[in-house]
Amino acid sequence: LGVGGCGDSTPSAPPAIPDLVRCDITTGPCQRGIYNSVASMLEAEGYLMPSIRTISVDQHADEVRNGLDLSDLTGEDAETRGLRLMGFIPEASESLTATQAEYWITQVAAYYSRGNNRITVVDRDYEQGSAQVLLAHEFIHAIQNSQFDLNTVGSGANTEDGIIGVRSVIEGDAVYSSFAWYYETSGTRSETLDWTETFAESTARLRERVADPELALIDTASSFPYSYGFQFVATGTLSGGLPVRTAAFQSPPGTTAEVMAGYGVGAPLLNVPDAAHPSPLDGNTPEVENRYGAWYVYGFLRRQGMADEEAWATALSWVGDELAIYDDGAEVVAVWRVRFDDAENAGVLSDQVNAEGGPAARSAVAFGDDAFVFAAETDETLLA
Repeated sequence: LGVGGCGDSTPSAPPAIPDLVRCDITTGPCQRGIYNSVASMLEAEGYLMPSIRTISVDQHADEVRNGLDLSDLTGEDAETRGLRLMGFIPEASESLTATQAEYWITQVAAYYSRGNNRITVVDRDYEQGSAQVLLAHEFIHAIQNSQFDLNTVGSGANTEDGIIGVRSVIEGDAVYSSFAWYYETSGTRSETLDWTETFAESTARLRERVADPELALIDTASSFPYSYGFQFVATGTLSGGLPVRTAAFQSPPGTTAEVMAGYGVGAPLLNVPDAAHPSPLDGNTPEVENRYGAWYVYGFLRRQGMADEEAWATALSWVGDELAIYDDGAEVVAVWRVRFDDAENAGVLSDQVNAEGGPAARSAVAFGDDAFVFAAETDETLLA
């Protein structure tokens, strides 16, 4: 793909509407035609169309690597070690930073940069249809930013769980709206579409991946907004139109539990623990503290060998959690305190961890509505 689009001194007329799903997205007329069509569908005319650049796969990889802090790649930082102990990233992974960079390099097809209102397309030799949907998806992000200010939309998200909740609206809307635009533009009648089957296929694929211990659990969390966020936003927009879409951006989900429960169910009554551990060992300093949410609970239980439906039901009873990674200068300990809406589910998680019998130094204790999962680098430290 070549660079094209904005800046042409003598712009050509956009393609006719039916041709937008077949036009060459490297050309200015195609780009302007898709943008104007998408903006019209979302009642967002009059905003500035973003500029577009196209880079090769190798250029993309180089840009990602050049933006890394090389000191984060050793895998010896407390966060990486603690997340390995919990099974959130595979034992073989180099570091948390490297795991995230690998996902970005291999999985990202295009992205929108808010700061300079620019779309970058990574040339992966897209097929007709996929290319147009891809560009429409990124245009929708630009329109979201113009309509709602994405920095404001995400301003209240300060945990892993909260960020995924907000991203579920941002990415879920872009997935649904780009698909809806494609079908509408190609002449497919909306009443003939089986969205329920589309949702089921998308979420089933993700639920298969989450059980694979060779994949980083944080990678499935990155994919969550494109699957469950898509279902959440689409269900609302299909039932209530653009006003529901606007409401979702004005008050996005603050947890993955709300997205997992589905549109219209409402947010869980949060009861987040104040601390992961009431009295850590002397000399152990908390290096990382974060809330990971119901999706991580579900994925964690699946990787402990729990059946899908039981893990899902247990995760939906989540009302809060806190994970802390402690470092005493030599060893790292991770403590994940997960709170449920009843003591029974706390016992379910605790029993599953203790029955798993894997190689990791990991144990769990149920105390009231809380399950404490302990993970350490040695059995001696775990016992202490």
